[in-house]
This record gives sequence, structure tokens and C-alpha cells, in this order.
Amino acid sequence: MTSRLAFHLPPHQLPELQRAARALLRRPLISALDKDDFRLIVKWEGVLSYEFAQKLGYRLDVSRTAARLLRRPASLTASRGAHLATGRPLSRWAYVYLCLTLAALEQPGHQVLASELLARIAQIARGDDRLRLDSTEYVQRRAFRDAVRYLEQIGVLVVRDGDVDLLVSEGQVLWDIDRDAAAMCMVASPSVLRSVSTVDDFIAEPVPSDSDGRSRRARHLLNRRMIDQPIVVLADLTSDEADLAWRNRRREADNISRLTGCEIELRKEGLALIDHPNQPISGAQFPGSTAVSHAALLLLTALLETDELHAALHGGSDNAADTRVDVVASAETVDMAWASTMNDYAARLSQDAREQPEKFRADVFSLLRRFRLISPHPLGLAVAAFANRFRAQPTIIDGPELDEQAVLF
Repeated sequence: MTSRLAFHLPPHQLPELQRAARALLRRPLISALDKDDFRLIVKWEGVLSYEFAQKLGYRLDVSRTAARLLRRPASLTASRGAHLATGRPLSRWAYVYLCLTLAALEQPGHQVLASELLARIAQIARGDDRLRLDSTEYVQRRAFRDAVRYLEQIGVLVVRDGDVDLLVSEGQVLWDIDRDAAAMCMVASPSVLRSVSTVDDFIAEPVPSDSDGRSRRARHLLNRRMIDQPIVVLADLTSDEADLAWRNRRREADNISRLTGCEIELRKEGLALIDHPNQPISGAQFPGSTAVSHAALLLLTALLETDELHAALHGGSDNAADTRVDVVASAETVDMAWASTMNDYAARLSQDAREQPEKFRADVFSLLRRFRLISPHPLGLAVAAFANRFRAQPTIIDGPELDEQAVLF
């Protein structure tokens, strides 16, 4: 495909382009093993490359067997990182072994044994006393297993023979290597690290001196926030974003919506991307199907229906609810809303809700903070105005206790 604008595509072609864009935003490295997504990426490579570069400042690399979207976030967040298919994030040691494994895969060959891979890793790390590498330790063996599992997950390695779970007990595994995918994971030369002294340096970009360059960068940052953040408010933005891009946020939202097929909700206090229901961009969704997600939805509803928050949202002028970024619930109000939620629904959520109530509560509040629907406040808890869109109308259904995949609403 030529580098046409998504704006110029006929309506019947947009769904294919949007599916390919969502696949790349969800998993920036896609191998030919993902046949359907990879086929669409190859088909729409020209348009995708142009759109990602123009709208977000991202670079798309496509080879014979793999595609990589090089994303640079607008800001750092604790929730972004590599996760296994189970949802568990990689540990510090797993990141060490991930980097060393990729370095070891640079040697020629299309297959590799686990024992050979560990020998290469030991050779690369030899002489670096800071690492204290010892693959015979259980913690490091487990980290190595997680690292290769992640590389399998993104298509760099494919198990030819053996059981990866047995790597913890020194088992043997033979992998096929996708050399294109492996090379795409190593995209920066060592010289790049010379100017890196903090994590923030990895996302630092030079600020253009000309007005057009500054305006383009401001648009890129705003659009990246739409993709990366559950909610974007004016307080999140740099001065350039606020001055040069925020006033055109409706146009930028339309561009991102056309590229991804996701709805962008615009309110006076900010904007939010409403993820695609069947092919979400993010790795996590809210509302979701777990007991924790159900409880979070119920708690939000209980909070919004308290006299304190109802008065704050609807008191004063008719437009008060539209102009507030958030409202504050006192600690007492939060505790009462939580107690009410658990009293009414704990028996229908999960065993943890009853047997580990403190842990369950912590998980619920952590989920809501991750989606920026609540945040800590000196007087209690700040509830985002966007929470209004998640008001639930629960229906009680007689029957057994809900499991982790049950749906309440």
C-alpha cells in the first residue's frame, strides 16, 4: 500500500487498517506466527508507517517475518512494563536475563539449546562483578525461565523440543529462533547508553527550536497520552502541549479514533480513549470480568451515590459536574461505601473477598488507581469526574457464588 492518509481511505477499508494498528499498539513486536495480524500489517505497512509517524512520532519496521512499532511514551508510569501471559510482571533478575539472552541470540544459528544459551550468557557477563550472575541459584533459574517465556510470547523463540517449566530444575529445551524478531528487540547501538544516567533519559527527546517542530512534538505527546493513559487532563500536560495542542484536542482525538477504531470521549475536564471491546489496545480493561473488577465497579457506584459526592458533583451551577476534574470523598465516606459494597455483594464475588478482605480491598483500590478513577487525597480520596460513565446497575441473580470469570452486569 502507498503512504496514503487514513483520512482518505474509503470506509470499507478502515476496519482492516484499524485492526492492524490496534495489534501493533497492543503488542509492539509481532511475528509471522500471528498470521492474521501480520498479514494486515504487511498489507497496510505504508499507511501505518505514515500515520504512526505523523500522529504519534512512532517508527514502524517491517521485515519478512516480524514487525516492530518503536514507541516512545509521553511520560513514565509504574504500570508499564513486560508482563507474562499470566499477568505477572518480570522481576529485576528476569530483565537482566532478558537483555543477556537477546545479546546471546546475536550469534549465528536458527536453533539454540537452553544449556548453550546459558553458556553464552555466562560468557557475556564474565568479568562484570556487579551482576553476580549464577544460573545455578533458584531465583536466577526462575528469572531465566521467565525471560525465555517472554521471548516465546512475543515470537522471538519457538519451542521445538522440551518443557520450559523444567528449566528451573536444569531441564533442557531446544528453541527455533526468529532472527528478524530478535534483531528488532535490539534497536539501539551501545553509544546511545552513553547519555543515559536515569530512566527518564530513555524517553527524553530534543526540543525543536522552530515553532512548527514544537507544535508537531506537542501533538505527538498529547496523542501518545491518549494511547497510553486511561484519562488525560490538562494538569498532565507540558507547557507546550497545553499551549500548542490542547486547543485542537478534538481534531487530534478524531485522528487517533480514525487510526485505532476506538472512541475518544471528550469532556471539559479532559479526554479518555474508550478501548475496543474485542481487540483492546491496553493489556488490561475496566470494567473487566474478574471479581476485583466487579467490586471496583460496585464501589465506584456506591461512592458516586453518597450524599457527599452527589452534592459535590451536582451542587452549584448546572455545569458543575462538567468542569470538575475530581471530587473528594472523606475517609469516612470511603469506608462506609466499601462496607456497604461488601455487605451487599461479598458473598457473590470471590472467596478472597470474604477470607482475605484487606488484600481484596487493596487490589480493588489499586485497580481504580491504575485507571486513574481515584487518587489519594489528604482529606480522603479524590474521585475522577470520568467515574460517572461507569455507574453500574447491578442485578442480583440467584445461584452459586461467582467465580473469577463471572459477569455481574
